[in-house]
Amino acid sequence: MKEPILPKTRAYFRRLLDKYQYVLLIALVGLVLILWPRSGGESTLPETQTLPPEDTGALETRIEALLECIDGVGKAQVVLTVRSGQTAVYAYDTTESVSRTDSGGSSSRQAQLVTVSAGGGQSPVTLGQTSPVYQGAAVVCRGGDRADVQLAVTRVIQALTGLGADHIVITKMND
Repeated sequence: MKEPILPKTRAYFRRLLDKYQYVLLIALVGLVLILWPRSGGESTLPETQTLPPEDTGALETRIEALLECIDGVGKAQVVLTVRSGQTAVYAYDTTESVSRTDSGGSSSRQAQLVTVSAGGGQSPVTLGQTSPVYQGAAVVCRGGDRADVQLAVTRVIQALTGLGADHIVITKMND
């Protein structure tokens, strides 16, 4: 006659639990730590705000003057497109509070812009500014059909804007 399967299974799991009790305890503690709500896990970096777009026309003019100094370029016209403008990074005073109870926990976060008095008014404390990110450049110049001119112009545009060669178009200007 066969023995019932339930007592065999129960005995098997009891032996496993006795043998691996510390491994299971460590795994359970690790799981609890992973799922435990963290208050310091959120980034407390200051927020950014987009500033008015930089005068790309002035930069284009400066690049045109520089390109016209390169041998073989001749007269040049440059158009730059901007993906994201210059941004300012402001300082914030953050306060976080965490409360834990048996039934769970809650956390709250408050951020207040840090300001200083200047000229009879309040102005925010600026931690820094980021440069604009350019999307593409188009250059039309008299020597735009020559490979050596295209290479020189591409290198100048790359150095000044951070664009890759695949985002720069150079073509010959009509006479």
